[in-house]
Amino acid sequence: MLSKAKLTGLCAFFTAACLLALPARATTPAADDREPLTFGVFAFLGEERTRAMYQPVADYLNQTLKHERVVLRVLTDGELESALASGELDIVTTNATHFIVVRKRMPLTGVIATLVASEAGQPLHMLGGAIIARADRDDIRNVADIRNKVIAALSPYHLVGYRAQANELLRAGIHLPGATARMDTLGEHQAVVHAVLAGRAEVGFVRSGILEMMQREGNLPAGAVKIIGTQHHPGFPYQVSTRLYPEWPVFALPHVDERSVRHVAAALFSLEPDHPAARAAGIHGYTVPADYLPVEELSRALRLPPFDQTPHFTLRDAWEKWRVFVILGLLPGLLVASLSVALMLALRRARREKERSAGLLAGLGEGIYGCDLQGRCILINPAALQMLGLTEAEVLGCDQHLLFHHHKPDGTAYPNSECPISQTLSDGTARRGEEWFFRADGSGFPVDMVVTPTQQQSGLRSGAVVAFQDITQRKAMDRELLRLATTDTLTGLANRRHFLDEIGQELARMRRFTEPAALLMLDLDHFKNINDQHGHAAGDAVLKAFAGVVTDSLRKTDRAGRLGGEEFAILLPGTHADAAQAFAERLRSSVEALPIAFENLTLQITVSIGVTGLNPEDVESTLKRGDRALYLAKGNGRNRVELLLS
Repeated sequence: MLSKAKLTGLCAFFTAACLLALPARATTPAADDREPLTFGVFAFLGEERTRAMYQPVADYLNQTLKHERVVLRVLTDGELESALASGELDIVTTNATHFIVVRKRMPLTGVIATLVASEAGQPLHMLGGAIIARADRDDIRNVADIRNKVIAALSPYHLVGYRAQANELLRAGIHLPGATARMDTLGEHQAVVHAVLAGRAEVGFVRSGILEMMQREGNLPAGAVKIIGTQHHPGFPYQVSTRLYPEWPVFALPHVDERSVRHVAAALFSLEPDHPAARAAGIHGYTVPADYLPVEELSRALRLPPFDQTPHFTLRDAWEKWRVFVILGLLPGLLVASLSVALMLALRRARREKERSAGLLAGLGEGIYGCDLQGRCILINPAALQMLGLTEAEVLGCDQHLLFHHHKPDGTAYPNSECPISQTLSDGTARRGEEWFFRADGSGFPVDMVVTPTQQQSGLRSGAVVAFQDITQRKAMDRELLRLATTDTLTGLANRRHFLDEIGQELARMRRFTEPAALLMLDLDHFKNINDQHGHAAGDAVLKAFAGVVTDSLRKTDRAGRLGGEEFAILLPGTHADAAQAFAERLRSSVEALPIAFENLTLQITVSIGVTGLNPEDVESTLKRGDRALYLAKGNGRNRVELLLS
């Protein structure tokens, strides 16, 4: 008999094969005519496993995209670096740390989509890291026991294969790699687990879900390893030792045409969880770009690329360097001389750091300003002044809240007590979020803002530093991506997924207010004949004209969607079944009387409509009853309305 793991592999293989065998749509240009896009993927599971995961996604894109053709390349970290440097790749997906490093080195489009993983059919937007040891290692029980142990990891460039775990150890006072006996970088998660099992490493760093995957495939005996420093995150199905971070980003290189980037993003957003490609890849789909700032922050804390600049010289560095001499009791003169040299170097480096910080502050692209405990501005950089349309003289010494943070976007007054900057000045807690700033000319704009408290050397709070970015373009792109993800591009109506979501919302409203609602299921009669006789362009013209009639007939509260092909549905909130039947009859007559001009032809269509009441307790039975009413209308001669209430 085949094991469960082998059966799963065979299912994935045959699903991918079926995807490759599906015929292209008639409106898609020939494959050779489409613009080739090279899709680079980091081989985090090894080349064979990673290709098996992403080939169905590439095949799905090739079936969906009309003007582009995707070529998949699965690359090791070294190969990926080389291909990026030589401009061989167009679209890339890799771990979040690698994205941040690449973004620092070259211009990118920014993240266009974020992966949504899947576990038992449930979406996973986040991932974490696990710190593992062999279950029989009684000397390794908690994070503190990891000091001076041999550690196996992927590499310092991997988020949940090194950095997430290193950040948790840093918070516990353990600084890697200096606190280890040896650090081995193995490149693959499975290799790390095998190194721990074989005793070549005492501790391993792996991604969430790897242990569970290896157990399902029979490659890891149950109870062979244990998790060190387990953290519990509600709703997250895997055991981890770290905080959670966003899943893999998808981004484009700057030479890729903007239209192609939009096409790829829209296609990824349209990948449904039940699509064969998503099931074959073992994913839930893709969503709008996640916030990768936490990944940047942990990289800064660890002083790893791209934030690996040499820090200023501190007393702690001096202690780490000269503690042996202090312990051995060097002569007082040598100690004084050493400390004097260290102090001189520290002062010189501090002076250079101060000059460098001033230059960085002036050259930063994001706005930065500081204020004292009373909220008065004490410093501001040129980028902030440019975004606010103010001069330094107009800002320094003034209350920042009253100057450019005084009202909410809707024009209502913004109490100072609700201002996150004022709250941080009061309680000393860092805050981050989206806010609304005003320019000198009175116009407003959205910002992504981070407020950090500042302290004096005595430890007392002295004020706060605020960093902000104008996110107007990002907000506009988010709205456009949401529209592409929820709208049928041909008719402008809601797509199937969005329409079903709207039915769910209406059901919740019905349960609360006990109001009626009706559902109409519609199907264009003999639509296939139009495509066969006049071509798909004529069919598209008919669908657009029909959607226009539907839209013109709706109230503001009504909703319409295209379920697929020539199948449509209409939701009528606050409408009884008899009124819905009358509405359907008027719509049927309007469609029957509609002349559709196409080239030198005038086409006529009719529609069959099934009407039923919306059951607030069972949406599935409502949909099935609507389908039965529609089939009854078609079976009774088409171009008619049938009402079915039970």
